[in-house]
Amino acid sequence: MNMEIIKKYRALIIIVLVVAAGIFFFFYRFHHHDTKALTDFVAAYEKFDKAIADFSIGETDDLESKAGDALIELNTKASVRLSSLVENDAELMSKELEIADFSGKELDNLRAYKKAIQSKYADLDGLAKEYGDLTSKRKTAYARFQELAGLKD
Repeated sequence: MNMEIIKKYRALIIIVLVVAAGIFFFFYRFHHHDTKALTDFVAAYEKFDKAIADFSIGETDDLESKAGDALIELNTKASVRLSSLVENDAELMSKELEIADFSGKELDNLRAYKKAIQSKYADLDGLAKEYGDLTSKRKTAYARFQELAGLKD
C-alpha cells in the first residue's frame, strides 16, 4: 500500500523536495553573503587601524597613501547591505558607516596635524586632542560593532 501511495504522488514528492532544497540554498546564500560581508569589514577595519597607526608615527607619503587606500577599502566594505537574517542587521550597518565616518575624519585630522607641524602658528594641541578624540570614538564604535556582531566575548 505504501508503494502505491509513493508511485501515485511521486511527482509531487519530487517537486516538494526540489522546492525545499531551493529554499534552503536561497537562505544559505544570504547567510554566506552576510558572513563574508562582516568578515571583509573586520579585515578592512584592521587594515585601516594598522595603516593609520603607522602613518601617525611615520613621516612618508607612502604611509599616508596606504592609510588613504585603507580608508577607501573601509568605506567600500561599510556600504555593503546585510540581509535581515542577521541579528541587529540595521544597527550593524549603521555602526559600519559610523566607523567609516570617524575613520575619514581621523585621517583628515591627522593629515592636518602633520601639515601643522611644519607651520609655526598652528594649534598643535587642539589638533592632537581632536585626533585623540576621533581615535577614541572610532575604537568605541568598533567595540560596539563587535558586540552587535557577536565577535566580542
